[in-house]
Amino acid sequence: MSWNEEPWSWEPTQDILDFLGFAGVETTRDQLARLHRRRLIGEPFHDQGGGRSSLTRYPAGTAERMLRISQLRSSTKQLDELSWRLWWEGFDVEPDLIRTYLLKRATRWDEQLRELRVVAEANNDESGGRDVLDEVFFQHLKAGPAMVSARKRLGRGSELYAEFSALLIDLMHGDLSSLERVDAGLFDREATGGRAVIDDESRRAGDVALQAMQASMDTAFIQLVASLDDKEIASARPVALLLLGLISQVGGIVQEVFGGSGAGRDNVGKSLITMAENSDEQVLALLLTSSFLKDDAVRGALPGIAPATAAPPAISFLDFLRLRFLAVEVPGFVALLAPAIVRDAFATPEGAARWHARFDEYWLSHFFDLQEAMALRPDLFAEAPLIPDEETEFEVEVKKKNLK
Repeated sequence: MSWNEEPWSWEPTQDILDFLGFAGVETTRDQLARLHRRRLIGEPFHDQGGGRSSLTRYPAGTAERMLRISQLRSSTKQLDELSWRLWWEGFDVEPDLIRTYLLKRATRWDEQLRELRVVAEANNDESGGRDVLDEVFFQHLKAGPAMVSARKRLGRGSELYAEFSALLIDLMHGDLSSLERVDAGLFDREATGGRAVIDDESRRAGDVALQAMQASMDTAFIQLVASLDDKEIASARPVALLLLGLISQVGGIVQEVFGGSGAGRDNVGKSLITMAENSDEQVLALLLTSSFLKDDAVRGALPGIAPATAAPPAISFLDFLRLRFLAVEVPGFVALLAPAIVRDAFATPEGAARWHARFDEYWLSHFFDLQEAMALRPDLFAEAPLIPDEETEFEVEVKKKNLK
């Protein structure tokens, strides 16, 4: 199907570049083509239009996707991690790119853990018979700070996420039994096992989830990834996002209450907030979440969780096209598009709020001028794109009015 048949399904390259420039991001056509080859953006459509040069258009959503890619590249240059971050935030990304990234992370973590085990075994050698050559040979087995830090991060991150998630699942389910006092008698035990009798049907969903996650911690990361299909990976994302978001909110509260200027006063709050933003923690959360989602009882205890969708930018691509048109048709409107205040709007939520307040003020004071200009472009300002017949009829009516 040609883009002419569905004009809203495509975005002209120049409009994409203009939008990015509007947001303060400089991008070239070659960069767009390179990101397409790496499958970070969709395939373009080339329309010859009867001339030598082709008009290139990209699928709808490319402009906003490119804006987010540009913002993410300030923190990472790795294209595979960019794919992960886009997918994690709700953008469509090919499943095999996500699986490849998960396998890469899992392989690296398993290798780090194996190296640490070798170091531990070497350091615990009680034979005492090493000579100088042995000592020199084993020097390279000493765990460096980076390796120790990675192990602590993986271990503590897993434990924090598992414990918090188990509690949050119970709270979302309305089950507060985990907070109740338990007064089990000393001899109220099962005679054979020496443990209190627990009915499988009465187990808390959070406890079931915790046990599943703890079992996963004893499994090689590469095995965890290999055990998941694409559907299971996609299903785990919104749940992990929700749980990490709640954990981050708890961290924010802790930081606000106990934080201060003193060094180290709120490591707990900062650690919890970091969990939601760090790609290592996100992958860990995804793998641990997938382990308890296989249990029907835990899935039933969770509330309805909508699939993850990417957050829109401060000013959408469609609104940019509208603003660009109004800047030509309405005198004085261009003041709202000064680069400094627009880039401030894209930079922070506070900047976005200030820009929208300016827009609202201008809207109220120039309402009729704006309405008259908007009527000239129903294709831009209609709530839904007009079908060809409706658009033609509207243009005819506008021309008649202009002739009068």
